[in-house]
Amino acid sequence: MQRVVASVAVVDNRTQEAPPRPSFDQLFARYHGPIYRHILGLVGDPAQAEDLTQDTFLKAYKALPGAREGAVAAWLHRIATNTARDALRHRRRLTWLPFGPGDAERVPACEGDLPTGLATREAVRQALAWLTPMQRACLLLRARDGLSIDEIARALGLSTGNVKMTLYRAKERFRAAYADHPACP
Repeated sequence: MQRVVASVAVVDNRTQEAPPRPSFDQLFARYHGPIYRHILGLVGDPAQAEDLTQDTFLKAYKALPGAREGAVAAWLHRIATNTARDALRHRRRLTWLPFGPGDAERVPACEGDLPTGLATREAVRQALAWLTPMQRACLLLRARDGLSIDEIARALGLSTGNVKMTLYRAKERFRAAYADHPACP
């Protein structure tokens, strides 16, 4: 008869515990700026971006108890991107009419006599407007927010191959729109 000897390993509970999940206040303080800038890049309107940022954090707050551990930034960016895409879809369904004469021309055109920084920002904003929402999201997450291809894929719910292709197309389309912009560097 064979005898089985069981060994008992002493486990230190401190090494087995998962890191504490950040509170909502910590998430908001840490990610409010990046999420706002991400949404602003997608929708182009500061007031709407602030509203959508609030919506994003409201959705994140509701989902926080069931959220998985791990890439919090990618998770928040995904919520933000989906919130912005929903708003952009809704915006396409609405047709805005100007209140009075000249209201349609409120956005200044990019002119050569504007300060260089302002002209460049306007040229970038207008070039980004030529991208699809998904191309804009991928490009901004990569260039401005510094997310990796894998993080972008998780944030947007895409495959890494799809992210790479979307980024390639976004860069090409952005370069063409930026280069064709009149009177801007």
